[in-house]
Amino acid sequence: MDFRLVKRLGHFLAVAEEGHFGRAAQKLGMSQPPLTTQIQALEQELGVKLLERTRKGATPTREGQALLPLARRLAEDAGALESLARELRTGRHTPIAIACVTSGLFDHLPPLMRALRRLNTDAAIAVRELDTSLALEALHRGEVDVALVRLDHDRPPIRIRPLGHDHLLVALPEGHRLLASGRPIRLAALKEEPMLTLPRAISAAYHDALMAACLDAGFEPRGTREVGSAMAQLGFVASGLGVALVSSGMACIRPPGVAFRPLAGPVRAVGVSLAWNEERESEATRLALAAAREVLREADAASPRVTRRRRG
Repeated sequence: MDFRLVKRLGHFLAVAEEGHFGRAAQKLGMSQPPLTTQIQALEQELGVKLLERTRKGATPTREGQALLPLARRLAEDAGALESLARELRTGRHTPIAIACVTSGLFDHLPPLMRALRRLNTDAAIAVRELDTSLALEALHRGEVDVALVRLDHDRPPIRIRPLGHDHLLVALPEGHRLLASGRPIRLAALKEEPMLTLPRAISAAYHDALMAACLDAGFEPRGTREVGSAMAQLGFVASGLGVALVSSGMACIRPPGVAFRPLAGPVRAVGVSLAWNEERESEATRLALAAAREVLREADAASPRVTRRRRG
């Protein structure tokens, strides 16, 4: 990996996202002239013009737009590499690379991390946020040891271990008419609401389960608008652009402008599972599976049990 190229791609990414050289330089903790020099060096190295200066700032060219997804991925990989190296420098060993879907960051990842630390306090753990499809690709390539994904069955050589049932909630803009009753909301009540969904490419199983649930409730979502992530769903909901069906884990962050309500009646959803590549099973994989078993035991012990009173 050419770290100078990765660093320059990070500079390009900052300018593209900020839309302004000055703001990007401030974000990067550098002055504007060196940033401009780095961008020019990158354009010369790649042989294409990446940014177009405008009166308001800077925008990516067509070539720059095409390179943005790869630049983001390289920046994430470099960040994960630096994080793992930092862990290893402190004396930790047994490196474990984990991918996690956004909706699993709040309710599934933390207990798994705690269990991993209990089982091996010296494990050097690196976590990447990836959607299900990208996480599965990373497992195939051996870039991560395990992944928290939304998948409902094995896809050899990828195997899964479900981490419990998921509960869907309706995310609505504050003040929405459906919030007035304070009761759980029937899925059919969303028939006339513009629905914010995730692309099927992110997780086909999760997407298909939600669409099937809507069809079972007697409607096909109206005015469906796809957004790129679960966080974007909540942002769009807060802006009054629609409603969304989200996992209960997303309610943990309590975003302003969004209210959550449970659904009335059972609605099938694809929960989060721990996935691994059985062809690349390693010490790190076995440690993560042991941690998952511990998390499931804890969840089972904490779940309420119905006791029957003896007659006599």
